[in-house]
Amino acid sequence: MTDTLFIHLSSPDPAQPVMAALLSSDGSSLRAAFPSTLEALSAANSAVTVVALVPGSSALSTVAVLPKVSSGQVRTMLPFALEEQIAGDLDQQHFAMGRPISTSGSSSRAGLHVPVVVIRRETLDQYLEVLRSVGLDPSALYLDESLIAAKPGDVIAWVQGEEVFLRSPVGVGLRCRAKDMPMSLDFLQSDPPFSTLGLQLVGLSDQSSIDLDIEALEARFARVQVTRSDGPVLDWLVAQRSIAEPINLLQGERKPRPRTEALVSRWRWAAALAAILFALVLIDYGNTWRSAAIEESALDQTLAQAGDLSASNGSIKPSRLRRALVDLAQVGVRDGAIVSIANQENVVRVTLRNANAVETSARALEALGWRVDSSVDDQGRAQWTLIELEVSP
Repeated sequence: MTDTLFIHLSSPDPAQPVMAALLSSDGSSLRAAFPSTLEALSAANSAVTVVALVPGSSALSTVAVLPKVSSGQVRTMLPFALEEQIAGDLDQQHFAMGRPISTSGSSSRAGLHVPVVVIRRETLDQYLEVLRSVGLDPSALYLDESLIAAKPGDVIAWVQGEEVFLRSPVGVGLRCRAKDMPMSLDFLQSDPPFSTLGLQLVGLSDQSSIDLDIEALEARFARVQVTRSDGPVLDWLVAQRSIAEPINLLQGERKPRPRTEALVSRWRWAAALAAILFALVLIDYGNTWRSAAIEESALDQTLAQAGDLSASNGSIKPSRLRRALVDLAQVGVRDGAIVSIANQENVVRVTLRNANAVETSARALEALGWRVDSSVDDQGRAQWTLIELEVSP
């Protein structure tokens, strides 16, 4: 398991600073929330799992009510079930769904409640592009507000500048302007009533200029708890992830790309070129070996026949190369001993596979009318230069 880097983006602008927090593989905090840039995070965290949070205001978070259908039909029906809530072309929207919940009732009224996040494809792609452009490929991408877990007995109010996000005890979410919060509470489903619930206000700082009518809120709730902090709320959001069941926006064709796939994609052409070059090398080695084997076989055959050729053609003066082959066979150089032999500039050059009995064979060749100059090549093989001597009649 690897550590997890949480990145909270305020917009898809790559120049905007971000907040980040680092958790170890066991869930403990390695570094509390801190400001940074995407480039700096990428450079300092090359082997971590990346989880990105984007503003809840950039998408629609709702619940679709569907008849009880098979799991394969749910995703197909979602766009049409939410058509009246969506402004714009359905084809331009990305639908990410959570775990469907069956509703009770008679068989004719039974159905499904499906948590859904609807975000414009263009907006989602912008966030992914700004992350991937610096080498940060997220395994999950959530709306920040979806990490706020419902708390039985309390309404959670997350103050974000001039806006407030409300979460009811049963998990229903509502976004409104801060100054309209008392009135907007009437649109938030609540059972039991607010008079028996508490209200938790989170995100207010000591310098906050938001004009909230705390007295009006205290009149509607059994208790009001205000948590003021000048620090970032990212740590608070991350701490609730395990119980909030946020919806991962990377679904369907925008699902996370496996690391192996990215690696294969990056090196596919290099690997193909290397394979082609390796194949060419093997072909070249094969051709060279085949030519050498054919040449060696021809030499062996000639050496084996050298004695017969000398006897049958005694009336014809053989060529220098043929005479050398006959004499080599006569002094004991047998099949497979010669690597190469060639007639060059009135001398015969012979390369032997090994140097066994070289001196004895060389003296025997001198007795047959050859002067033998011996040397060794760079592979340690014996090389002879045979110079034909004039033989007195």
